[in-house]
Amino acid sequence: MKKTLFFVLALVLAFAPASLDARKVKFKNGDVYDGEWKNKAPNGIGLMMYANGEIYSGAWENGIRTGLGAMSFANGDEYSGEWKDDLFSGEGKMTYANKNVYEGTWEAGKQSGKGVMSYADGSVYEGEWNGGLFSGLGKMTYANKDVYDGSWESGRQSGQGTMIYASGSSYEGNWEAGLPSGQGKMFYVSGDVYSGLWQKGVRTGAGEFYDKVLDRYFQGIWDNTALSGAGSVRFGAASDALALQGEWVDNNVFRTSYSLAGKTFAGTVLALTGDGLNGPFLSSGKVVWTEDVTADGSWKPEVTLAGCKYTDLVAGKVHYNVEGRVFDGDVKDGKENNGNLTVSIPGLFSFSGEMKDGEPFGIYVGDIKAGPFQNFDLSAWDEVQGADIGRIEGAGALCGVFRKRLNPEDETAAPRFFTLRGLLKEGVPDGEVYMECASADSLAMTSSWKEGKLIEGKGMLDTVPFSVTGSVESNSILVELENGERCNFIWTEAFGILEEIRNKVNEQRALREKLAADMLGNA
Repeated sequence: MKKTLFFVLALVLAFAPASLDARKVKFKNGDVYDGEWKNKAPNGIGLMMYANGEIYSGAWENGIRTGLGAMSFANGDEYSGEWKDDLFSGEGKMTYANKNVYEGTWEAGKQSGKGVMSYADGSVYEGEWNGGLFSGLGKMTYANKDVYDGSWESGRQSGQGTMIYASGSSYEGNWEAGLPSGQGKMFYVSGDVYSGLWQKGVRTGAGEFYDKVLDRYFQGIWDNTALSGAGSVRFGAASDALALQGEWVDNNVFRTSYSLAGKTFAGTVLALTGDGLNGPFLSSGKVVWTEDVTADGSWKPEVTLAGCKYTDLVAGKVHYNVEGRVFDGDVKDGKENNGNLTVSIPGLFSFSGEMKDGEPFGIYVGDIKAGPFQNFDLSAWDEVQGADIGRIEGAGALCGVFRKRLNPEDETAAPRFFTLRGLLKEGVPDGEVYMECASADSLAMTSSWKEGKLIEGKGMLDTVPFSVTGSVESNSILVELENGERCNFIWTEAFGILEEIRNKVNEQRALREKLAADMLGNA
C-alpha cells in the first residue's frame, strides 16, 4: 500500500501549484502531516500519518481530503481513488481486508452508481449501487454458480429478474426482498414448469403447474405445493387432450364431472394419477353407464372411468337392471350387500331375495325350468354358503336345498323325494353335500364331492350305517355296511346315486339270500 501512496503523492505533486508551502507538522493528537500547506491547513498534496496507524496520501483542500488520494486503514482496508469532503467520491477502488474488492463509483463514502464487487468466495456483482447496497440493475454470479440478472433494491433482488440456478433450474419474474414474489415462472431441471403467483419464494395464489413425467397441467390456487379452489386438470398439450374443470379438494383430489367411453362421472378423482386416455383414477362419486346401471360410492384407487365396474366399489350404492337381473342396494368390497336382488331369465329360472356379502341370505323361492337344475324345487335357503351363490346364470352355481320328486309319472302314488342340501357348481355337486331319499326305507348320506366326482361319504340305509369311498379317476365306488355287507359298482348319475346304492345293496342281499337258499336246498 505504501508504494501506492507514494505514487499517488508523486502524481499529485507533479500537477500541484508552485505557490504552496511545504512543511511537516505534528498535531497534538499525534497525527503527522508532511506536505503542502496553506492558510494554516493542509492544502495541495500531502501525506498524513494518523496516530492510529492509518495513512493517507493525496490531495487536500483546506484540511479536507479532496481529489485523488490513497488511504490505508487500520483494519487493513485500502482505498485508491477520488475523494470529496473527506469521503470517497467519484471513481475508486477499495480492497478490503477480507479480500473483497470493489471498483467503481462512490458517493459520500459509499458505493453509488456503477461498480463491480469481487468477493473472496468467488462471487461477483456487477451493476448499479446506491448507498453502499446493490440498487437498480445488476448481475450477481454466486460462488455456487447461481446467476441472478435483474433489478435490486437495498441489497436484495427486487422487481423483475432472472435467476439461473447451478442445478439447471431457472426462475424469471418478479422478486421482493430477495425472494420470488408476484408473477413469475419457474423452469425446473426435471422439465416441470410452474407459471403463476409467488410469495416469499413459494407458490402462493393462482398458477399453473406442468408435470413433465405425467404430461399434465394443473391449474388452481396454490399454497406452496398444495392446490385448492376452482381449477382444472389437462392431460397433455394436444388440442384434443382430456381437460377437466372443477374444484380442488386437496392437492391430489379434484372434484369434477366428465364423460368417457360411454360413461359419465360426477365426484372426486385422484388427479395426479391416471393415463389421460382412461381418465384419472376415481376416488368417490357417481358413475352412470345407462339409466339402468348406476353406482355411487368410494372406488378402488386403481380404477379409471373407462374400465370401471360397479364391483370396483369399496363401498357404495348400486342400481342395475340388465338382462333380467335387478339389484338395488349396497355394495361393499365388490360384493352386493344389504339389498334386494331379482334374477329372471325367461325359459331358464327366476328368483328374488336379499343379498349379504355377495351371497343370498334369507328365504329364496324360484322356479328352474331348464338347464342342469330343471325339475328341482328351490325351497328354503337359509344363510347358505358358497363361493358363487350370487351368480346364478345358466350353468353357474347354486347352494341350498333342492328337492326332486322321484316318481313324477305316478301322481296317484305317495310322493317320494330326492333332497340335496349343499353346493352345485355347473350342474354337479362340488363340496360338502347332504343327500336324502324319502321313502318306506329311508336313505341319507353326507358326502364330499369335487367337480361331480364322489370322494367319500357316510350315511344310513334304514338303520344300518355305511361308508362310501369314491375314485377320482372314474365313477366307481365301494360301499361298506357296518354289518359287513359290501358292494362295488359304477354309478351313472349324481342325483340318483342314493337310489343306485340302495339298488346295488339290495341286489347283493338278494344274491346272498339266493345263494344261502340254494346251499340249504342242496344240503
